[in-house]
Amino acid sequence: MADPVGAFSFLDDTQARELLAALDAALGEQPALDALLADYHLVRQILDRATVGIAVLDLDLRYRYVNQALAEINGIPVAGHLGRAIGEVVPGIDVSAAEAELVAVLADGKARVHTVEGTTASGPPTEPRWWHNAYHRLESPTGEPVGALAMVLEITEDRRIRQALDRARTRLALLDEAATRIGTTLDVAQASKELTRLLVPRLADAALVDIVEPDRHGNDHPGGDLTMRRVALSTSAELVATSAAVGGTGALIHPQPGSAAARCVAEQVPVVLNFATDEELRASATNAERVIRYRRLGLHSGAFVPLTAGGTVIGVVILARGGQSPAFSPDEVALMVELASRAGSGISNAQRYSHEHESALALQRALLAEPMTPHPDVECAGRYLPAGTSAEVGGDWYDTVALPGGRTLLVVGDVMGHGLDAAATMSEYRSLVRALALQRRSPAGILREAERIVEALEQERVATCALALLDPASRSCTFATAGHLPPLQLDRPHQHGRLLRLPVGPPLGAGTGGHTAITLPFDPGSTLLLYTDGLIERRDRDIEQSLDALTALRFDPDAPLEHLIDTALTGLTAGHGEDDVAILATRLADPDRGRSV
Repeated sequence: MADPVGAFSFLDDTQARELLAALDAALGEQPALDALLADYHLVRQILDRATVGIAVLDLDLRYRYVNQALAEINGIPVAGHLGRAIGEVVPGIDVSAAEAELVAVLADGKARVHTVEGTTASGPPTEPRWWHNAYHRLESPTGEPVGALAMVLEITEDRRIRQALDRARTRLALLDEAATRIGTTLDVAQASKELTRLLVPRLADAALVDIVEPDRHGNDHPGGDLTMRRVALSTSAELVATSAAVGGTGALIHPQPGSAAARCVAEQVPVVLNFATDEELRASATNAERVIRYRRLGLHSGAFVPLTAGGTVIGVVILARGGQSPAFSPDEVALMVELASRAGSGISNAQRYSHEHESALALQRALLAEPMTPHPDVECAGRYLPAGTSAEVGGDWYDTVALPGGRTLLVVGDVMGHGLDAAATMSEYRSLVRALALQRRSPAGILREAERIVEALEQERVATCALALLDPASRSCTFATAGHLPPLQLDRPHQHGRLLRLPVGPPLGAGTGGHTAITLPFDPGSTLLLYTDGLIERRDRDIEQSLDALTALRFDPDAPLEHLIDTALTGLTAGHGEDDVAILATRLADPDRGRSV
């Protein structure tokens, strides 16, 4: 028979002999002892051949038994474990946390589970692994603790799959958020700011966006020195002083030749500097003189990612990390490149919109010739506001035409639609009405003749129009409208205006005719306001509610006309909607007040 003491190798000699003596006294017969030892050998086979790592530790938490599976996990032979403490065998894990759990198990006898992270001798020292451990107390026949049983199951592959899924979810969430926050604005600075806010603190402690400045010939990639403008900067709370070290928004940036930013633009690839030395940082920084400032902020790593659109670099996204933040990983850099690519398209669209919007406004100003000067006894003030959310020009206009006899014709019109066609058609309508007015036609006669000419020319776009012929001598005003909104009249001393309910003819270009006129008194204490629908119309309310909002405004009837226009625009929040606005205010001149224009 095998040595019975050796069979209990996880016990010391004294414990094993005491256990055998107790068994011998209890059983009294050798066959019974042999059966018990046979059962024990079966249990040992189960332990030794288990694919789960198993260890028995004594009260001092030293290994007394280890199976082959655990020896392979730890990368140390079975014999290398016995008699040694946990920290001596696997120093690459959080030893104190594992021992704390085992001490608690020995103290109260309650089983515990514990997830361990770290490295062992069986794997690369730079790649963390994970194990799921279960701890149980081993007791003597009298219930006294004699040691602990540890079962170890490696879950590294499962944890890595979960981490990959988490990274994928994070990536998709970031890309989706980028599309929503960056792709829905047509302002370059706002789109860039949204990008930096997206990156901090999730991917960096500080993030900047620099946009390539075109040279004086309009080229985005000049042959000379590279110049960029900083349009956005976001930092963590700990790095609020970053702008002083790197330059705030609006600053012109001139990257030194060979710097990371210059290489990023020239080669269209990301440049990553993880824990760069001072020498490396001086060579790669945008400005070598600022390296000391970077170090004072605790910055240790940087990533320069190109902003591209249609294969062209339009700028650089700069990300920085400091303090306890880790280096940039390849997966993070790949995500930054994808984010920058998505953002580049949005920022490029915003750039194009800004350019087109500025060009459209220049065209609009060219087409909107200055109105004629009214007679000295008539005050006029006008304002045109382009649409707030579109690069397209509109078809709104206003005009004043001085006529013989001291009369002045006031005109406000609105061509259907937007774009260059609408603007060109507006110019045609404006010139047509002015030419017909100079022929001394009445307001109704102007509209009837304009309708005939428009029909003969087969003009496709219709226009609404309101004409008011002001005659200071008779203190009257003759109105004719073509599908236009009613004018607002403000009578001193009242602060609320009233809508003039006039006969409404069809819009010009509708081909139906039938325009008529009406003459109403117009006293020196009255002010007339003509406007286009962009002043009052809103998507969330009908036209009657919009007109009620206009009449509810409180005006100062003695204020200059420009102030009255300001009151109307601010009170109705006009100029920020989807339609342009033309507004014209007039009153009979007061010699004591002076002219408005």
